Amino acid sequence: MVLIMGGVPYLDIEFSEKPILCIAHKLPIQTTVCLLKNSPFTTLFVCLLLFTGTLFAQKDEVKFGKIPDADREMMSHPTDSTAEAFVLHDLLSLEFVQNTDGAPMTKEYRHRRLKLFTAASFDRADIEIIYHRESDRVNTLKGVVHFPDGSSKKLSRSDFIRERYDEDYDICKFTFPGVREGAIIEYSYVKTDEYIVIPSRYFFQEDIPVRWAEYRAVIPPYFKYVSLSTAAKNYTINSVKTVNGNYGSQNLKHTGIRWVMKDLPAYSIQPYINNFSDYLPQVKLQLQTVHYPGQAPHNIFSDWQKTTEEIDDWIDFGKAYRNDINSNKVWKEVEPLLAGATTDQEKAKVLYDFVAGKISWDGNYRWTADLTPNKVFSNARGSSGEMSILLLALLRQANIEAKPLIVPLRNGGAPLEIYPLLNQFDHLMVLATLDGKDVLLDPNTILRPMGLPRIPALNHRAFVADPENPHWIDVSAPRAVKITQVNMSLDAEGMADVGLEANLKSYYGVTAREKLEEMENDNEFPILDEVIEAYPETELVNKEVDKGEDNSGPLNLKLNLKVPIAQAVDDYLYLQPVLFPVLDEGLDDVEQRLFPVDFAYPWQERYIASITIPEGYVVDELPASERIVSEDNTFVVTFASEDKGNGVIGVNFNVSVKQTVYPANEYAGLREMFRRVINCQEATIVLKKAE
Repeated sequence: MVLIMGGVPYLDIEFSEKPILCIAHKLPIQTTVCLLKNSPFTTLFVCLLLFTGTLFAQKDEVKFGKIPDADREMMSHPTDSTAEAFVLHDLLSLEFVQNTDGAPMTKEYRHRRLKLFTAASFDRADIEIIYHRESDRVNTLKGVVHFPDGSSKKLSRSDFIRERYDEDYDICKFTFPGVREGAIIEYSYVKTDEYIVIPSRYFFQEDIPVRWAEYRAVIPPYFKYVSLSTAAKNYTINSVKTVNGNYGSQNLKHTGIRWVMKDLPAYSIQPYINNFSDYLPQVKLQLQTVHYPGQAPHNIFSDWQKTTEEIDDWIDFGKAYRNDINSNKVWKEVEPLLAGATTDQEKAKVLYDFVAGKISWDGNYRWTADLTPNKVFSNARGSSGEMSILLLALLRQANIEAKPLIVPLRNGGAPLEIYPLLNQFDHLMVLATLDGKDVLLDPNTILRPMGLPRIPALNHRAFVADPENPHWIDVSAPRAVKITQVNMSLDAEGMADVGLEANLKSYYGVTAREKLEEMENDNEFPILDEVIEAYPETELVNKEVDKGEDNSGPLNLKLNLKVPIAQAVDDYLYLQPVLFPVLDEGLDDVEQRLFPVDFAYPWQERYIASITIPEGYVVDELPASERIVSEDNTFVVTFASEDKGNGVIGVNFNVSVKQTVYPANEYAGLREMFRRVINCQEATIVLKKAE
């Protein structure tokens, strides 16, 4: 299936608990503070933008429906035999028009042609176009499927189905019928958008090879856009020139853009990636100023100070938590619970647990609130923004210093801190000062304690929307620790009776608690699922959970297992003592890292094993001991194995990572470390029958 969001193919990449769209969500023009909500300029802006006619932007050299014989007959990619599909042509063309009320709009023409090679690609014939209900319109839809035998089948109007997608977006869906190997699907449409500040983001490279990707735009002279494109030096065609065009009753000089890339390979997914889309060749335009004749230039973006002051006055943001009347009902409910709390930390924990325990998250990330704290409490359900605004209101009523922290989620793109772009934010947390210490609060579940944001919120930076001191801060988390102690008793067939105890702290504990609540069978039990992935024939004997007194504190697990841990070959037993991997093997699979290594949070895993070998066997070979330390001492690995005598072998494996992000240009030096860590987790002990 191909999902289009705002005219751009959705990159179906899932590195966090929930997939995050790779382009910014858009607010209607009426609610976007960068367009000077309710300002006199809005009227001027609408009245002066009168543009008609088809220009440079609409020109498309590839005629819709006309397929060369060579493309019909092609049954595999010319240079990549593993490619399941091939983008033959992709065009996004931008121009400016006005709606019936004279309001400005962007008009984007999209033409896409895709060759399907294998059955694995057939789901790409299911197209979904998502667009904003208030500001966007999608029309002039055409679709044709072309077959290798020379025949074609057009889609009819009834094949295009429109439905509600969520509270803000609608969706247009259509499916190409009868696709088979060698088929070509082709479609085009026009999308208009009243939100002209940020036109659709365009990606040249995809997860399949691309023969031709083209971006065109014609921009009237009154609008100055900033280009944040990342592919300029690699363009096949890089043309920015002046073109003629009608603007109202005048013929004016416009800026014409044509950027083309061709013969692009499929991008490859590498493990431990955040904000993957930022590293793909792409076009991002943002409106910076508007300058009409006889008028002073108008900066579309003000500054963070003014923007923060404005949203602080919104009823669905600042007023929602600052006005006590919005939270008095819930405050009466929670105030008695604070009777025994004396410190800010104790009071905040009561309030945090109250919100996380009483309010169910509805699955939506928001940084504003549609409902007041009182109403959210009555419903016992709310978005991430509504839960945090409720907590903010309660903290303020308890005289605890707390500020809203608006957050761009992971894999949604690194935030742009220069301009006050509100549509880059997805989520709201709370920055509370507890007994002189700043603590991040992200209420959602009592299984996750104060100070631990949900993992999708760990995008390194967030904005403190405090009108008295608006500023950006680093978002970090404490180290997660997993300590596993294993006792194995091995028989001559390679089967081991395993007793395993694990102590899990921070995110390891949170993730394990969530698994315990959601698991449908024993094979999904924390730690056990990792062992089964490595050794599918593992049998569970019994399990035990010690959750401790604190629902969000350290978690202890005990397992008794039968694991086919060793392989018997003639007089030898080959044993891999580490039951589950610490690092993804993909970290060692490539010669060059294209993206930073991003671990989300610092972590440490320690694995301690005591192995009793079968009677009649002796140690023939032990893995070499290792100590690996990065140049900056942020990555430390130790591995040691030892014959302790009396048929017992000891193994100690420890990996500690203090830094969360390692730039791609450091990968060459780190790759050797990653390789040696992976070698350690795959190390083999060789036992031999005694003579």
